Amino acid sequence: MAIQTCAFKWDKYGDMYEVPDDSGKKLVFKYMAQPSTGPVAGSMYHTAIGSQAFEPNTGRYYWEYATAQDNFKIGVALADVPLDHEMGYTSKTWAIYIQTGECEHNRQERLKPEGVQRRLWRLVVPISGGRFGCLLDTKNGTLQLFFNGEYQGMAFDESSGIKGKTVYAAVGIAGVEDNNRAIGFGKKYAQIIDNAVAPKISSVEKKVIC
Repeated sequence: MAIQTCAFKWDKYGDMYEVPDDSGKKLVFKYMAQPSTGPVAGSMYHTAIGSQAFEPNTGRYYWEYATAQDNFKIGVALADVPLDHEMGYTSKTWAIYIQTGECEHNRQERLKPEGVQRRLWRLVVPISGGRFGCLLDTKNGTLQLFFNGEYQGMAFDESSGIKGKTVYAAVGIAGVEDNNRAIGFGKKYAQIIDNAVAPKISSVEKKVIC
Protein backbone atom coordinates (compact mmCIF):
# COMPACT_ATOMS: atom_id res chain seq x y z
CA MET A 1 0.00 0.00 0.00
CA ALA A 2 1.30 3.45 -0.94
CA ILE A 3 2.46 5.83 1.80
CA GLN A 4 0.31 8.93 2.24
CA THR A 5 2.19 12.06 3.29
CA CYS A 6 0.28 14.43 5.49
CA ALA A 7 0.63 17.92 6.92
CA PHE A 8 -1.76 18.95 9.66
CA LYS A 9 -1.96 21.70 12.27
CA TRP A 10 -1.35 21.68 15.99
CA ASP A 11 -4.73 21.22 17.62
CA LYS A 12 -4.47 20.51 21.36
CA TYR A 13 -1.69 21.61 23.71
CA GLY A 14 -1.22 22.87 27.25
CA ASP A 15 -0.05 26.10 28.84
CA MET A 16 3.65 25.46 28.27
CA TYR A 17 3.21 25.82 24.50
CA GLU A 18 1.96 28.38 22.04
CA VAL A 19 1.27 28.45 18.29
CA PRO A 20 2.41 31.92 17.21
CA ASP A 21 0.82 32.29 13.78
CA ASP A 22 -2.31 31.42 11.83
CA SER A 23 -0.67 28.61 9.88
CA GLY A 24 -0.88 26.44 13.00
CA LYS A 25 2.27 24.60 11.96
CA LYS A 26 4.79 25.77 14.57
CA LEU A 27 4.51 24.68 18.19
CA VAL A 28 6.76 26.77 20.44
CA PHE A 29 7.87 25.87 23.94
CA LYS A 30 7.48 28.87 26.24
CA TYR A 31 9.91 29.89 28.96
CA MET A 32 9.47 27.86 32.13
CA ALA A 33 11.50 28.45 35.28
CA GLN A 34 12.49 25.42 37.34
CA PRO A 35 13.82 25.16 40.91
CA SER A 36 17.59 25.19 41.49
CA THR A 37 17.41 21.51 42.46
CA GLY A 38 16.33 20.61 38.94
CA PRO A 39 13.12 20.00 36.99
CA VAL A 40 10.09 18.76 38.87
CA ALA A 41 9.06 15.25 37.83
CA GLY A 42 6.34 15.37 35.18
CA SER A 43 6.76 19.10 34.54
CA MET A 44 8.30 18.72 31.07
CA TYR A 45 7.52 16.99 27.77
CA HIS A 46 3.79 17.61 28.11
CA THR A 47 1.86 16.16 25.19
CA ALA A 48 0.68 18.25 22.23
CA ILE A 49 -1.29 16.64 19.41
CA GLY A 50 -2.06 17.40 15.79
CA SER A 51 -5.42 17.86 14.11
CA GLN A 52 -5.49 14.79 11.86
CA ALA A 53 -7.02 11.55 13.13
CA PHE A 54 -5.40 8.34 11.90
CA GLU A 55 -8.10 5.67 12.06
CA PRO A 56 -7.38 1.93 12.06
CA ASN A 57 -6.98 0.15 8.72
CA THR A 58 -6.89 3.34 6.63
CA GLY A 59 -3.35 2.95 5.29
CA ARG A 60 0.19 4.12 5.97
CA TYR A 61 0.92 7.76 6.81
CA TYR A 62 4.13 9.78 6.95
CA TRP A 63 4.79 13.20 8.48
CA GLU A 64 7.81 15.27 9.45
CA TYR A 65 8.81 17.96 11.93
CA ALA A 66 11.74 20.35 12.02
CA THR A 67 13.16 21.05 15.48
CA ALA A 68 15.98 23.10 16.99
CA GLN A 69 16.68 20.86 19.98
CA ASP A 70 17.20 17.26 21.05
CA ASN A 71 15.23 17.37 24.32
CA PHE A 72 12.18 16.23 22.47
CA LYS A 73 9.70 13.36 22.37
CA ILE A 74 7.86 12.23 19.27
CA GLY A 75 5.15 9.68 18.60
CA VAL A 76 1.38 9.31 18.72
CA ALA A 77 -1.42 9.79 21.25
CA LEU A 78 -5.13 9.22 21.74
CA ALA A 79 -7.59 12.11 21.43
CA ASP A 80 -8.32 12.23 25.15
CA VAL A 81 -4.69 12.29 26.27
CA PRO A 82 -4.11 14.48 29.37
CA LEU A 83 -2.20 17.55 28.18
CA ASP A 84 -0.61 18.20 31.57
CA HIS A 85 1.21 14.84 31.74
CA GLU A 86 4.60 13.88 30.39
CA MET A 87 4.40 12.16 27.01
CA GLY A 88 5.18 8.45 27.28
CA TYR A 89 4.11 8.35 30.92
CA THR A 90 0.44 7.59 30.30
CA SER A 91 -1.42 4.70 28.69
CA LYS A 92 -2.62 7.12 26.01
CA THR A 93 0.77 8.06 24.53
CA TRP A 94 3.53 6.25 22.65
CA ALA A 95 6.71 8.33 22.72
CA ILE A 96 10.27 8.05 21.42
CA TYR A 97 12.56 9.92 23.82
CA ILE A 98 15.01 11.43 21.35
CA GLN A 99 17.86 11.97 23.84
CA THR A 100 17.99 8.28 24.77
CA GLY A 101 16.21 6.40 21.97
CA GLU A 102 13.87 4.85 24.53
CA CYS A 103 10.39 4.00 23.23
CA GLU A 104 7.98 4.70 26.06
CA HIS A 105 4.37 3.71 26.72
CA ASN A 106 2.76 4.08 30.14
CA ARG A 107 6.19 4.49 31.74
CA GLN A 108 6.14 5.00 35.49
CA GLU A 109 9.61 6.22 36.42
CA ARG A 110 12.71 7.52 34.66
CA LEU A 111 15.84 5.32 34.66
CA LYS A 112 13.73 2.19 35.19
CA PRO A 113 12.84 -0.21 32.37
CA GLU A 114 9.12 -0.61 33.10
CA GLY A 115 7.19 1.02 30.29
CA VAL A 116 10.13 1.06 27.84
CA GLN A 117 9.16 -1.21 24.96
CA ARG A 118 12.52 -1.00 23.18
CA ARG A 119 15.45 1.30 22.50
CA LEU A 120 16.66 2.64 19.16
CA TRP A 121 20.40 2.17 19.62
CA ARG A 122 21.26 3.62 16.21
CA LEU A 123 19.62 6.99 16.95
CA VAL A 124 22.15 9.81 17.53
CA VAL A 125 20.80 13.35 17.39
CA PRO A 126 22.84 16.57 17.79
CA ILE A 127 21.69 19.12 20.36
CA SER A 128 20.73 21.40 17.48
CA GLY A 129 17.99 18.98 16.42
CA GLY A 130 17.06 18.27 12.82
CA ARG A 131 14.22 16.78 10.79
CA PHE A 132 12.22 13.95 12.31
CA GLY A 133 9.81 11.72 10.42
CA CYS A 134 7.19 9.20 11.56
CA LEU A 135 5.75 6.38 9.46
CA LEU A 136 2.52 5.00 10.90
CA ASP A 137 0.95 1.78 9.66
CA THR A 138 -2.69 1.87 10.80
CA LYS A 139 -3.35 -1.75 9.83
CA ASN A 140 -0.52 -3.30 11.83
CA GLY A 141 -0.31 -0.60 14.50
CA THR A 142 3.40 0.11 14.00
CA LEU A 143 5.43 3.32 14.12
CA GLN A 144 8.84 3.77 12.50
CA LEU A 145 11.25 6.68 13.00
CA PHE A 146 13.41 8.65 10.56
CA PHE A 147 15.96 11.37 11.25
CA ASN A 148 17.17 13.69 8.49
CA GLY A 149 15.80 11.25 5.93
CA GLU A 150 17.56 8.17 7.35
CA TYR A 151 15.70 5.21 8.77
CA GLN A 152 16.29 4.75 12.51
CA GLY A 153 14.17 1.71 13.26
CA MET A 154 10.87 0.29 14.40
CA ALA A 155 9.92 2.26 17.50
CA PHE A 156 6.64 0.47 18.17
CA ASP A 157 5.71 -2.90 16.69
CA GLU A 158 2.40 -4.76 16.39
CA SER A 159 2.40 -5.62 20.09
CA SER A 160 2.71 -1.98 21.22
CA GLY A 161 -1.01 -1.35 21.73
CA ILE A 162 -1.45 1.12 18.85
CA LYS A 163 -3.24 -1.41 16.67
CA GLY A 164 -6.99 -0.88 16.46
CA LYS A 165 -6.88 2.62 17.91
CA THR A 166 -7.43 6.05 16.35
CA VAL A 167 -4.30 8.05 17.09
CA TYR A 168 -2.90 11.52 16.44
CA ALA A 169 0.62 12.77 15.80
CA ALA A 170 2.11 14.01 19.07
CA VAL A 171 5.23 15.62 20.52
CA GLY A 172 6.60 16.73 23.86
CA ILE A 173 9.23 19.47 24.24
CA ALA A 174 11.31 20.34 27.30
CA GLY A 175 13.47 23.25 28.34
CA VAL A 176 14.63 24.40 31.73
CA GLU A 177 15.63 27.95 32.55
CA ASP A 178 19.37 27.91 31.80
CA ASN A 179 18.98 25.74 28.73
CA ASN A 180 16.21 27.87 27.28
CA ARG A 181 18.23 31.05 27.89
CA ALA A 182 21.25 29.60 26.10
CA ILE A 183 19.23 28.68 23.01
CA GLY A 184 17.07 31.77 23.12
CA PHE A 185 13.57 32.40 24.38
CA GLY A 186 10.93 30.82 22.16
CA LYS A 187 13.49 29.00 20.03
CA LYS A 188 12.50 25.48 21.06
CA TYR A 189 9.85 24.32 18.68
CA ALA A 190 8.38 21.56 16.53
CA GLN A 191 7.33 22.74 13.09
CA ILE A 192 5.24 20.55 10.82
CA ILE A 193 6.84 20.27 7.38
CA ASP A 194 4.60 20.58 4.34
CA ASN A 195 5.25 18.46 1.25
CA ALA A 196 7.40 15.90 3.07
CA VAL A 197 8.77 13.19 0.77
CA ALA A 198 7.62 9.65 1.56
CA PRO A 199 10.59 7.55 2.74
CA LYS A 200 12.04 4.41 1.25
CA ILE A 201 13.25 1.59 3.50
CA SER A 202 15.55 -1.00 1.95
CA SER A 203 14.96 -4.70 2.66
CA VAL A 204 18.39 -4.81 4.35
CA GLU A 205 17.49 -2.05 6.81
CA LYS A 206 14.19 -3.71 7.63
CA LYS A 207 16.03 -6.84 8.69
CA VAL A 208 18.96 -5.41 10.64
CA ILE A 209 17.42 -2.46 12.49
CA CYS A 210 15.03 -3.22 15.31
